[in-house]
Amino acid sequence: MALIEALNVMDPALGTALDPITELAAFTFGVPIALVSIFDAEHQHIISRVGLTLTRNERHASICAWALGASDVLQVTDLRLDARFADNALVTGPQQLRFYAGAPLVTKAGIALGTLCIMGREPRQLSAEEQLQLQTLSRVVVAQMELKMSLGRREQISGLPNRQQFQADLNALSRRGHAHAFTAVLLDVFDLQSANEAGQALGMKPVETLLRQAALRVQDVLRDIVQVYHVGVTRFAFLLPDHSHHQTEALLDRLRVRMRRPLMAGRIPMSPQFHAGVCDFLPVPGQTADLVRKCLVAMHHAIQTDACLCWYSQERDDALRRRYRLASDAGRGLAQHQFSLVYQPRFDLLDGLPVSAEALLRWTHPMLGPISPGEFIPVLERTALMPAISRWVIDHALAQAAQWQERVPGFSLSINLSPRDFDDQCVWSVLSERLHAYGLAPGLIEIEITEGQWLNHHPAALPQLRDMAAAGVPIAIDDFGSGYSNFGYLSEVPISHIKIDQTLVTGLAHSRTARLKVEAIIKLARQLGYRTVAEGVENEAELSLLRLWGCDEAQGYHLARPMHPDAVLQLVSGCRAGPLPDAG
Repeated sequence: MALIEALNVMDPALGTALDPITELAAFTFGVPIALVSIFDAEHQHIISRVGLTLTRNERHASICAWALGASDVLQVTDLRLDARFADNALVTGPQQLRFYAGAPLVTKAGIALGTLCIMGREPRQLSAEEQLQLQTLSRVVVAQMELKMSLGRREQISGLPNRQQFQADLNALSRRGHAHAFTAVLLDVFDLQSANEAGQALGMKPVETLLRQAALRVQDVLRDIVQVYHVGVTRFAFLLPDHSHHQTEALLDRLRVRMRRPLMAGRIPMSPQFHAGVCDFLPVPGQTADLVRKCLVAMHHAIQTDACLCWYSQERDDALRRRYRLASDAGRGLAQHQFSLVYQPRFDLLDGLPVSAEALLRWTHPMLGPISPGEFIPVLERTALMPAISRWVIDHALAQAAQWQERVPGFSLSINLSPRDFDDQCVWSVLSERLHAYGLAPGLIEIEITEGQWLNHHPAALPQLRDMAAAGVPIAIDDFGSGYSNFGYLSEVPISHIKIDQTLVTGLAHSRTARLKVEAIIKLARQLGYRTVAEGVENEAELSLLRLWGCDEAQGYHLARPMHPDAVLQLVSGCRAGPLPDAG
């Protein structure tokens, strides 16, 4: 489909491959000049030649341009007597050409790429047999071109055109000026992790057989409809012209039914998956250049939601790009002091006094404005920058805690650490060094970690947490009740506090299920020796229930919002000096 796009006319190897055919044409017909040319919109590129040094010509000045659209051989017995060519430089100039015959180079798809031509300095008329010979040689030229270009453009396992060919065909499609819309489909037929595990257990040959079977199934359904491309280990792509959404989804449903049947890897039946990303587009350069990425966005959404197919969404794409921008801008933001800390006080429910504050990270982006921690923290946790951010938080939070100790001694501070912070195995040494530098007792700093199975995947985390606890640093499990929520794994972690997630606490007074859960967590935590902290307390009714059940501490907007350090100091000093002011 896009052979002309794939041909590199500057590649000497292409001319070398065609030179024997060009020489054979000159010898067979006894002419001084034979050429193989390829055309683009403006130029004739001569890639193989005998008897002429010209390498490029303007298309409008080329004799071969007239042969490009011919159904068979175009021959001109005497160029001087033909008004189209009498003034051509090859006729009037030093070459003094009189005879021309050219056969178009036509691909299997019916696309004329260029010509194979012969030229002489005497008038001449080819016989029917000679014309047939020239056509035969032109087909040999096309076959040689296709063979040359297919190298590196086929997936060896399936024999299908690969991702490079898919993109080349997209580029060619965009240059043809089609007015009709197309639909691109990117299909994932196997979980890559399962395929890798099968390869480890069985070797690669059974897995390659598995993928070959999957490719055959895709081709069986689509063979008479579209060209299929093998664009990734377990991924295939194809283009649908003039298909409505209903027609596309009906076709993919037929393909899904066929693909979901078990395939054999060795003697083990494997269940293929079926996740498709689908995107409408116009075949213009501005849309085809970004098409594969858009299909990936849609396909990964299908994988994440376990849907058979998802159409491309600009909104989802914008959100993805925004996350990527945040990840790429965070390092600069840290260097340019765009990050800051605010502190949310935590209150003892027995006497109502503030006993500590949680350090909360804030980011004011110069272009995007304030970014919610709920948006940027998950993004940063997937990057290598997270440990540097956490070290910045540790240093600034401990510096603030040291200042507070001068006015409100004993007021403690909690800091959140990410699973990524334990990857470098030195977070405890950093924390310990900063505690010593600021003259802070370990018991004044609490470390909060999220609950979950991440501890199983970070072997360096538990030893460091145990070292912290042994030194006197309290460890709290944050967001308890939002996910894993298993008291069993808590025995492995040296924790002292359980922070009940705000999704359970908010609305507590109106949900019987939430009340049962929170009361049970508080009672069991007390029996196991843990202090409990309720997050997200928003009204007096919730606070009263938490006191009734014996919850130890609470934080939330009903008690105090996140605030600047001076406001925290004023609040704590005021509470220690007199009764707690009205909440709100």
